[in-house]
Order: sequence, then C-alpha cells, then structure tokens
Amino acid sequence: MAKITDEFLTVIGGLLEMYGQQASTTKVNIYWSTIGQYPIDSLRRAANAWVRKSEFMPKPADLIKLMGGAGNHLSPDEAWSIAILASDENNTVVWTNEIAKAWAQAEIVYRNGDKIGARRTFIEAYERLVNESMMYCRPIEFFVSLGNDKSRRVDAINHAIFTGLLTQERAEHYLPKPENNFAMLECKTEQGASDNSLSHIANIRQMLKIGRACVTSS
Repeated sequence: MAKITDEFLTVIGGLLEMYGQQASTTKVNIYWSTIGQYPIDSLRRAANAWVRKSEFMPKPADLIKLMGGAGNHLSPDEAWSIAILASDENNTVVWTNEIAKAWAQAEIVYRNGDKIGARRTFIEAYERLVNESMMYCRPIEFFVSLGNDKSRRVDAINHAIFTGLLTQERAEHYLPKPENNFAMLECKTEQGASDNSLSHIANIRQMLKIGRACVTSS
C-alpha cells in the first residue's frame, strides 16, 4: 500500500480535530485504505461539503458518496456524445479515462469510415472499462484534452463547469487567469488558517511513525 500523504493527513486530521475526536493509527489507516485512492481535491471538497451539513464525524462511506463513488459513470450514450468530439482535433474534450480509452479503440474504426461500427466498438469497450473500474472502486475523474483551436477551449471548459463535469477550481487551471489584486492576501490568509492545525497534523504523523515502528519490531 502507498504511503499516506501529507495532504491526506491534513484533510482527515482536520476533520478529526474539528469533531473533537482522538486520532489513532488504526482509524487513520482505515480512512486511508478506503478513500486514499481518491483525488485529494475531490476528498477536500467532500470534507468541506460535509462539515457544512453535519455535526458528526463522517465515515469513509459518507465521503465516498459525496465524491460520487464509483457507480456514477456516464451512460454509454452520454459518453459517446463526448467521445465523438475527439474526432475533430480542434475540439477541446472533457472526459474520463474510461471514455478516452474506449475512444482510442473506436477511433480506428471511425477513421476507416464505419461510424456505426465505431459507436458499437466504443460502447462495448466503455462498458467493459466501467465495469472494471467499479470492480476495483476506482474514482471517477474528468480531465481536459486540449484541442488545437484555442478559441473553442473556453466554451468547452465553461460547458463542462455548467454540466458538472468540472469544478470551477479545476477549470481555472485551463481558463485565462484574470488579474486578482487580492490573490496574495487570500494566500496568506489561507496559510495562516492552516497553520493552526499543523501541530495536530504533526502529532498524527508522529503517531503513525510510532505505529509502524511497533509493527516492524514485533
């Protein structure tokens, strides 16, 4: 199993601190083994959403539900409507790994002029890939494949925000950066707020080291 990251400890440690719960090696490891594979940005958003609605510490299943779980993939028809955009290299496409991989198989058929066969190939591959992802509880993550036409990028990304495929935070990486006179102030404010939890996170990190040492020496 991969090593627990500092970013993950910050999120889970922050939740434990906020809800007044004592951290333990077992507890942190359970969270890591069940939700550690999810993108840290998704986990951070899920944690923020949870604290706004509940006064109780979330279970891993609660956070997985907020992150969309592994069973909320687009339908084959929805996925195809996205994949077909990639037939034009000028288009910017927002899609998942499953859609991209299925299109890679269908594209060969499509370029040979068999559009009906390409759609059938895509759907068969997509369903197989989705079933495999669900079997291994892989999280759903959309990413951007930038097209050659820069004028279409903003529209494509804004549409992905509108339809919920991308968050505003994620999309800002691809959108033109506006001037922000308050950026430095906000950065300092956020850093100051996180510093209040550094001691708590450090204690959890030390606890995990002790726990590993005990396992190694036993």
